[in-house]
Amino acid sequence: MEVPVYFFTGFLESGKTSFIESILKDPNFAEGERTLLLMCEDGEVEYDYELLRDTNCVLKLVENQEDFNRLLLHECNRKYKPERVIVEWNGMWKLSDIKPGTFPKSWTLYQTVTTINAQTFDVYFQNMGGYMFEMLQQTDMIVFNRSDEKTKEIVKNRRVRLINRRADIFLDYPNGESEVYQEDLSANLDLSADIVDISEAVYGQWYFDAMEHTDKYAGHTVRYLCQVYRPKGMQKNCFAAGRFTMLCCAEDITFLAMVCKHPSADTLVDRDWYMVTAEVRDEFFPEYQGNGPVLYVKSLVPAEKPQDDICYIK
Repeated sequence: MEVPVYFFTGFLESGKTSFIESILKDPNFAEGERTLLLMCEDGEVEYDYELLRDTNCVLKLVENQEDFNRLLLHECNRKYKPERVIVEWNGMWKLSDIKPGTFPKSWTLYQTVTTINAQTFDVYFQNMGGYMFEMLQQTDMIVFNRSDEKTKEIVKNRRVRLINRRADIFLDYPNGESEVYQEDLSANLDLSADIVDISEAVYGQWYFDAMEHTDKYAGHTVRYLCQVYRPKGMQKNCFAAGRFTMLCCAEDITFLAMVCKHPSADTLVDRDWYMVTAEVRDEFFPEYQGNGPVLYVKSLVPAEKPQDDICYIK
């Protein structure tokens, strides 16, 4: 029998315990299945033990990260025989530290939910950007508790949607109302131009927009300053052309690159600078694991490294 596992992440006082209790009460989520709740953080709010009893849920405290291991989880699986597992993860532990094979074979990770206290989010982001970035990046749902009229602007300024484009984002308000967060991430370029110039200021937004909506740019010719790179094993006459881009903080600087095709690709030196002009086509490519923008290069001109070689998403 497959056992679904639900992870709830977030810093202290982000509302993890209250959120978990609310879903245990939800008949659409819980139908009396035997649930194992692994509590990895002793928060400010204590669980209602009557609720746990009434919802057929047993609580197991895991105080240290090293204790969250294969031996413990397999023993829990044998002892409690859960039909579902909920993990209240410690906000200071990284999900990436969980080693392969830690879960019993029947356990399957279904969903990761990150709860955030909207009132303290900006402060946490300023002081713990690395932890926050990874937490946001690895989740399927983000819930901002205690939202107010300023929350949307903070979420936008901290580029939460760009950090994780696939997650559902909800704003929960003190009056009980909930709102799905929406944001337009299009680069707002003039696609009527013969050559669409991609400036440093819009490169990051254009990259994400083109990766998600390749058909929008297919057939258009674009031009941008880039660094070139040929990953090992890449197809002949192909290279990657991109820019190192900061989404929100120094810890998240990433090389955002698109596949290019050009006859002299194998002569290029990694990290050299070029001005590339190319036609965008929507094609399958192995590195994309599906279709995506493949740039057929019309012009490849050596260029000088800019004074600041990092692009910033504004």
